[in-house]
Amino acid sequence: MACDHCHALVHDGPGGWRTRTAADGTAHPGRTEWIPPAHLDPTRTPRVNHRHHLDRTIAQALDNHRARRDAELREHRRRQGRGAEDAGGDDAP
Repeated sequence: MACDHCHALVHDGPGGWRTRTAADGTAHPGRTEWIPPAHLDPTRTPRVNHRHHLDRTIAQALDNHRARRDAELREHRRRQGRGAEDAGGDDAP
């Protein structure tokens, strides 16, 4: 299944893309792999169009957001701890 534009790209000619189902044991088993023509990618490395799998795209974006937020929170706590050490000790008037 593909949109009209993408479907028109799949053909047996020299500029055509090929499709196949990713095998078990690959990064995306069961998904459609798009194999570009040689003039676009001489190695013809298969690709998966992740735009059609929004559930995973959103989950990955949330994981990235949480990791970034956690790193920022750790950095903030580290700075706050250093700030308390730098300010402490002297009770000068």
